[in-house]
Amino acid sequence: MSEGVLSRARAARPLVWIAMPALAVVNQYLAERTAQALLGRAFGAGWLAAAARSPWVQAWIGCEVLTFGVWMVVLSNLTLSAAFPMTALGYVLVIGMGWTVLGEPVTLVEIVGGAAILAGVWLLAEGEARG
Repeated sequence: MSEGVLSRARAARPLVWIAMPALAVVNQYLAERTAQALLGRAFGAGWLAAAARSPWVQAWIGCEVLTFGVWMVVLSNLTLSAAFPMTALGYVLVIGMGWTVLGEPVTLVEIVGGAAILAGVWLLAEGEARG
């Protein structure tokens, strides 16, 4: 691998480790706020009009566009097999956000599952570092 490719791959790592999980949390928060804003409305033309006017939906779409852009930068500099497992960190962070920000209960199964995800991400990262 050339030095330029290695340099770009190193530069993309913070995006996959920090930006992608953070954007996953923001996306899910905005999705939850959108659901709450549209709660009680029957799905149909009125629901779509309300969604289009909702600042939560607009923010969510903006966040999705940003996430897409970051993901394209990541994939242009890292292999999919190296980048994608790291996005699983977002699942663990979303559980934590649900508990701390939204007051959702966290079960033992979710804690064990989150620990398993973290262990898997660590193992995959170790394998990539050695490979």
